Amino acid sequence: MITVAKHSRIGEQMRKTHLIRIVPALLLAASVAGAQELSFDTLTDLKDVMSQAAELETPEAIAAPAAETKAVKDWTIMVFINGKNNLSSYVIQDMNEMEQFGPAANINIITQSARMKYTPPSYPSYPGGGYYDDWSNPGPTVPHPGWPNPYWPHQMPPMMMKDAAKDASTDWSGVRRYEIVKDGDNSSISSKIVQDMGSVDMGDWRQLAEFGKWVKQNYPAKRYMLIGWNHGSGWEMKGVEPEIMKGISYDDETGNHINTVELAQAIREMGGVDIYASDACLMQMAEVVYELKDTAKIIVGSEENEPGDGWGYHEFLSRVHSNQANLTPEVMAAAAVQGYKAFYSAGSKATTQSAVRTSGIVKYRQLLDQWVDLAMQEDKEMLKAARGASVGFGGAGSRDLTHFMELVHEKTQNKALQDKTVAVMNQLYDRVLIDNATTGARFEKAYGLAVYLPTWSFDSTYNQLAWANEGKWDEFMQWMTAK
Repeated sequence: MITVAKHSRIGEQMRKTHLIRIVPALLLAASVAGAQELSFDTLTDLKDVMSQAAELETPEAIAAPAAETKAVKDWTIMVFINGKNNLSSYVIQDMNEMEQFGPAANINIITQSARMKYTPPSYPSYPGGGYYDDWSNPGPTVPHPGWPNPYWPHQMPPMMMKDAAKDASTDWSGVRRYEIVKDGDNSSISSKIVQDMGSVDMGDWRQLAEFGKWVKQNYPAKRYMLIGWNHGSGWEMKGVEPEIMKGISYDDETGNHINTVELAQAIREMGGVDIYASDACLMQMAEVVYELKDTAKIIVGSEENEPGDGWGYHEFLSRVHSNQANLTPEVMAAAAVQGYKAFYSAGSKATTQSAVRTSGIVKYRQLLDQWVDLAMQEDKEMLKAARGASVGFGGAGSRDLTHFMELVHEKTQNKALQDKTVAVMNQLYDRVLIDNATTGARFEKAYGLAVYLPTWSFDSTYNQLAWANEGKWDEFMQWMTAK
């Protein structure tokens, strides 16, 4: 492990720090069996650990005034569950997981849940049924992020098989809004149906915005968390040829989905949230975080594809219940990250999940721009070798940004580039990263934030992102992929 010197805030004392390090107060190891009794006592000193971090504030809501009959709670968790695709059966599974603990006394949990009639697993029309990360050297294809693995027994996971027995609470299609309640029955849904909406386009960002405004009016709270549930694959602009499926909330009935810019627009229109989380594949990218920086204080998501089960909501909510007296935004975000890790730790799946602050992302991008200026003076083949050796995710052209820079730091002889690498890392760990958790040896070098690092060509629609408009990473990628 490389050790490097870091300046203190007053710039006079030097201390040794690991280039790659983990915030110890947020490594909340917990077994699945003991999840209900888990305490986040180690997080009570969070302010001391992250003393240099910007103070989180609740964004101002622009929604209509709340109904007088509704008490203002500490938190409202909104879950936008788009199962109008081949994830339809997982809607029931995840709502049952939510009902295992239900909301705490000071919390609302409200979903907009959408399902369509049973659809067999499907795959994109790329050669071989998947798509490639490196088109110059394709090799075997992989399924689209979030699509069921074609090699599962019976060609589908158990939750996607037709149920042998159903009741009215689980055998339905359309779009409904639910108020989640606790129950002890995992075979049915006991939560209250607040509104039956028939069929609406869950791939339309305006529908997401309307859901957020409706929730804020009817279930007011001091803080809000929004979870986007569906297939996901990072940033995307429409009109790509050939179309690369990137974005979130794919509605197979309408053919629409929400791209990164539209996601930010939806959250902005609902008045912002304290936490935005993706229960979807590949969304924890620098480009997504930067696009959402003015709409959410914290972003939670996975660098890698999520398994079909997605979040274990019972693991997340067990930690919420254990810490309801101290549910700061950072504690809530860490509960999501560590609940996800606990859900998959017992098995063999390799997973990632992290939480980051948006308050430090602009400075991070500015330092990275300076790093880019220095890196573009280096031998391109050295940089390509570092790119190829860095941890990659799901065939979507994304790689772990920190691991890539760590490898460049090891290979370069340029002291200025090495020092700038350290500055970028320090900003990440001091001001951006809250928590990072992985399972499986494959992602030991996944440090919490992915970035677009294509190996075959540059997608020009990338330039429509705020990350590209305001920074230099797009120029670096064009330089790296130029023939």
